[in-house]
Amino acid sequence: MAASDGKAEITISDPRALEREVEARRAQLAGTIDELTSRLAPASIAQRSLADARGKVNDFAFDHRGGLRVERVAAVGVAVLGITAFLVVRAVRKRR
Repeated sequence: MAASDGKAEITISDPRALEREVEARRAQLAGTIDELTSRLAPASIAQRSLADARGKVNDFAFDHRGGLRVERVAAVGVAVLGITAFLVVRAVRKRR
């Protein structure tokens, strides 16, 4: 009686042992399909993407001790204010 792990070769002479082997492989395949289905679900992908984005923002804004990186946050704030001022000035000039 020889059954290989994950390979197509099955040489089992006992029919009940063969049925158990087939059922075990079927259960393993069903588990693999369920895992792939859950990984590829749009909600799961969105959740992982959101977690990745939050992690990147936290890495950007906080140091390894949890302290705020003021220079980085200030640079982003200045950039946002600059873009906002540019858009306001452009909108005012278009109205004239």
